[in-house]
Amino acid sequence: MYAVILASGSGTRQRPLTGTADPAAFRRLADGRTLLEHTAQRLLQLVRPEDVVVVTDRRHGQQVRELLPDARIVPEPLNRGTAASLALATVAVERPAGEAMVVVCADHEIDDEQALRDAVELTSQRVVGGHGGIEQPLVTFGIRPTKADRELTYLQPSYDGLLRVGDLRLYPVQSVEAKPDSGRTRQLYESGTAYWSSGIFCWQRGAIQSAIERYTPLFMLLRPAHRSEIALGAAYDRIQPVSIDEAILVGAARDGSLLTAPVELGWREFTA
Repeated sequence: MYAVILASGSGTRQRPLTGTADPAAFRRLADGRTLLEHTAQRLLQLVRPEDVVVVTDRRHGQQVRELLPDARIVPEPLNRGTAASLALATVAVERPAGEAMVVVCADHEIDDEQALRDAVELTSQRVVGGHGGIEQPLVTFGIRPTKADRELTYLQPSYDGLLRVGDLRLYPVQSVEAKPDSGRTRQLYESGTAYWSSGIFCWQRGAIQSAIERYTPLFMLLRPAHRSEIALGAAYDRIQPVSIDEAILVGAARDGSLLTAPVELGWREFTA
């Protein structure tokens, strides 16, 4: 297994990175360490330091190198959302198609890090290779909503399709709604049946590669360009900002290949 950390300032809310302000990943917490360091550290019981890939704005590559000297850095010319970040990491870093990939955003805080590691370990070992009749499923970890937040993505599981793997419950996802309007957000929250998409994912590299090819044009732009800074900049100029949820999960749910695993992590987005 390897880990991809998205640290271009394009987390769950798709915040634009403007001016010279550092993205949330580089904000220091009370213990003096950055959010990026915390994010990487919680994964290092699952993967080796050299199996951490960090996608970040090229202006911050040196900062990442100083904080995580063993990590593989994939620099982006612009912030074009998490779908572009993921596609670039998939193109730029060659790994076996059957290897598990865990994807996290660096602007989240998690209280119960062991619960996250347990969930990822079970998923990577016993789910992503195929489960419940789904070959190479895409798994997103779901968070129980605490308010009607219209800036997040809501997952509607099919509760009749419950799958159990150890202590983990997984459900096929019927629909994915990214940033619904205020009325729909309230409806989803009050239903008590929907989950937030946490921005934490697990799948086989080959599965997400196929999904990116199926649902987006990103590989057509990035494959010929990723080795050249100039060509990559030109490719990114043509990319419309979009999240993983909108670009990939919506289609995967429609096609029956998306699972959600509800988890209790003490998850929250970082707020300065």
